[in-house]
Amino acid sequence: MPEPVLVRPMLFGSLFRRAPAPGGKVLVAFASQTGAAETIAWRTANALAGASLVKVAALGSLDTAEIAEAGTLLVVTSTYGAGEAPDSARAFERKQMAQPGAFKGLHYAVLARGDRKYDATFCGFGKSLDRWLAASKARRLSDVICVDGDDDTAAMTKWCELLTRLGATTSVEQLMPGPPQDWFLAERRLLNPGSAGGETWHIALTPREPAHLNWTAGDIAEIWPRNSEAAVEEFLATHNLNGELSFRWRGYWTFLRDIIAHSRLPRSHEVEGIALDWLVERLEGFPPREYSIASLPQSGCMELLVRKAVRDDGSLGLGSGWLTQVAPVGGVIKLRLRPNPNFHPPRDGAQILIGAGTGMAGLRAHLQHRQAKKLGDAWLLFGERGEKTDLYYCDDIKGWQADGTLTKTNLVFSRDASPRRYVQNLVTEQGDEVRRWIEGGASILVCGGLQMAAGVQDALVAIVGQEKLDQMTQDGLYRRDIY
Repeated sequence: MPEPVLVRPMLFGSLFRRAPAPGGKVLVAFASQTGAAETIAWRTANALAGASLVKVAALGSLDTAEIAEAGTLLVVTSTYGAGEAPDSARAFERKQMAQPGAFKGLHYAVLARGDRKYDATFCGFGKSLDRWLAASKARRLSDVICVDGDDDTAAMTKWCELLTRLGATTSVEQLMPGPPQDWFLAERRLLNPGSAGGETWHIALTPREPAHLNWTAGDIAEIWPRNSEAAVEEFLATHNLNGELSFRWRGYWTFLRDIIAHSRLPRSHEVEGIALDWLVERLEGFPPREYSIASLPQSGCMELLVRKAVRDDGSLGLGSGWLTQVAPVGGVIKLRLRPNPNFHPPRDGAQILIGAGTGMAGLRAHLQHRQAKKLGDAWLLFGERGEKTDLYYCDDIKGWQADGTLTKTNLVFSRDASPRRYVQNLVTEQGDEVRRWIEGGASILVCGGLQMAAGVQDALVAIVGQEKLDQMTQDGLYRRDIY
């Protein structure tokens, strides 16, 4: 029997791939904001390639006729913001999902990714998509499967079981992203002493394995925050636990010491009299924290720009507190690299880079990429609180201006002006020039917080219109890394 045909990313948008075993057509569609849903979609397609005729496509690139053509539709989607569609599927939601389609005879299932802490909108777009497909007379293969973050083994087991029923040969481990890597905290430095805003820190990390210096501008670092070594050792000693025992946790085998390190420490009454297996199963693991990478691998380290979050009660944010205060310099940082193709460099050509605050991290990596390729015609629009304290990477900006990487730079500082102005105001004020750059083929990158990104989007819609912005999104010329 010939080897199964593997569906790989270079076949994106290709015709249905022929497989050695007979099977119906399977369309695997994805709607991804930071690349995780897209990765699962390709792994899903690879698992099915030996049993079916498989096509993979971005959901936003499909019309209802293409969906109806498939015998089976499997959708892997994330949810962005307050239950909204990812950028690449926003036009699809507005146009295709405005009314039911005609999908009688189509079988489907939806794997929806989200964050359960946003309970009211958890997996909101995935659930909306599931309801729309059902209203379009398609038949569910399964209730919508909601995945809470990257390490929801229970939900991914359900997806794996569904794929097995469709003829796939796979495992939960093959579908999930795998364990984090060991990196070392090489440097930590406060960048904005005296700022009217929160503290912002430069963080530099080096890998245990040099081969892990491998990412693309726009990719994301998932940091696994943890309890201090002292707290872990005290907990193990208090409850007479052997930290060298191994348990299956988050999809792979892990020492008890590491499980305790990356979980909320239970109170004594939650531990007493409980079997160890049950205790491990009940532990509430800390969710990873995502950070835009502010450097390229050629620098020999990974650089992050981290705002230290302080809660109302004075306690520190989980991830930012670990990186900026608790983790010892020289200590191990658990980190997982996440490819983020939706924010990778677009094609060469003129580019407008827009961001605010720590969003400068993602823009910096892209400007380093352009500098390395000797690409000019870049325009930076950036906003922060105060020019004297919060102009991060000032020397880099001067260097990019000097060597021609940046041909135009506009900065705005909200606390230095009255009334306050923000980067979205800057975009509006520069509207005629923005339109000329876009009409000349410029791409746009936006990096930073949700509120800023929404304001920038409204400004761009006012300048060029929703249809143009939708088309730029589909063409990969309008890309966002927002949080």
